[in-house]
Amino acid sequence: MPSPRTILRGVWLSALVVVASAHVGSPDTWFQGNAGPYPIRVVIRQPGVIPGLAQIDITVTGEQITRVTAQPAIFDAGKEGAPPPDVAVPVPGRPGLYHAQLWFMAPGSFSVNVTVTGASGEGAVVVPVAAVAVRQIGLDPWLGGTLLAMGLFLFIGAVTILRAAASDGVTAPGEAPTPARRRAGAMASVFGAGLLGLMLWGGRLWWNGVAADYRKQIYQPFEASASIDTAGGRRALRFTITDSVWATRRAAARWERFSVSPLVPDHGKLMHLFLVKEGNQHDFAHLHPVSIDSSTFRAGLGTLAAGRYHVYADVVHETGFPQTMVATVEVPAATDSTLSDADDTVFGGDPTGDTFTLPDGATVTWEGRPAHFAADQEAAFKFVVREPDGSIARLEPYLGMAGHAVVERADGKVYVHLHPNGTISMVAQKALGMGLQRTDTVPGMLARRIAADSGMTVVHPMFDGTLTFPYAFPQPGGYRVWVQIRRGAAIMTAPFAVTVE
Repeated sequence: MPSPRTILRGVWLSALVVVASAHVGSPDTWFQGNAGPYPIRVVIRQPGVIPGLAQIDITVTGEQITRVTAQPAIFDAGKEGAPPPDVAVPVPGRPGLYHAQLWFMAPGSFSVNVTVTGASGEGAVVVPVAAVAVRQIGLDPWLGGTLLAMGLFLFIGAVTILRAAASDGVTAPGEAPTPARRRAGAMASVFGAGLLGLMLWGGRLWWNGVAADYRKQIYQPFEASASIDTAGGRRALRFTITDSVWATRRAAARWERFSVSPLVPDHGKLMHLFLVKEGNQHDFAHLHPVSIDSSTFRAGLGTLAAGRYHVYADVVHETGFPQTMVATVEVPAATDSTLSDADDTVFGGDPTGDTFTLPDGATVTWEGRPAHFAADQEAAFKFVVREPDGSIARLEPYLGMAGHAVVERADGKVYVHLHPNGTISMVAQKALGMGLQRTDTVPGMLARRIAADSGMTVVHPMFDGTLTFPYAFPQPGGYRVWVQIRRGAAIMTAPFAVTVE
């Protein structure tokens, strides 16, 4: 019998219809950046099952490209324990596009090491991937019917052979089986049918056991809850990781060994928390809660309007394994305007077409926006920020980047936090690039090395006011896209509405 925890998690998962690797409903990995001197874009479409064959497309800009390879390496094995790189082949009629297929044989936190060789030498980049099973493939009815018919044919044939072996097979040619031999044949067929039936029943038990074990390995984001704390007359969101795996640090499923390691800050924050109001999606918040303990986080809500909200919490583990936890919360009317972090922001407002005017008069325009959007086709996310006089704006870094974008489908079943470099986590890329060392003998050692490396003084330049986010909507439906930038001391948000067919 499954444990109560397994049953509850299964019910909870089914109720939310969550199918995700790192972000809700967004299983594919998108990356754009540089492999040494070569600008590249990488799209990894995961199979959804483990073991499974992922499809990887690599677009390379550069002269005289002679070789493009991709190599998957699981976190705690590194390149030394990885298979040889797969050579990506050019796609006919698509200059600069290369395709490869990669096997993910086990669930976990992987780096896909992409190497490009060309006239400018060799360049490489690490693309982090959370490879997990998110579904169980069912048997096609036609294939099931075909197998059943073949099985019945073989079953009847085997029973017929046993009957004939015990009667006709021991009868001289030209003679009819005696009544005793016919009885022996009947008994042999009954015995054989029973024995074959027991073998089939045992095979069914084995098959169901393997299927049940596989179901236990399907990725389930950590259970979490959200509530409102009004102590002292101030509203604050209290977000708690309630999952028993996190509480005990004991992995049950194979992928969970990557999620029991400590959390590490991504863009300088231990958790990125997003709230989107249910229904009209007018109201939105991007918060960075304070850690009360290893499981509890608290953030002020500022002037966020009252209502029921979807809550998404993005975290990254020391192993480079990202997770998005989901919850809902009823927010009461505002009693104060307190926010917990200088990078926190709340927003309320409706989209105004392809261009949105910011409070300081600058505009954010979605340029090259398609007339129609289709699921699983690149969405052409290009946004241009212009000053009130029409000139291209210069942007201050927001959490170390030119900007951020959040995508949510109206029903909350699709959510992703995007950066100009794609869907990947920067700290996951760093963790997988650094890899384990002999000194990393206990959980937290790698996190300290990451923190020490991140603590080095970094001067972020001003950014050009053109933002691109690589992404494709995974499912049809109505979406909102929030683009966030920093201007002066203010974090500003521009909303856009999208219908995907």
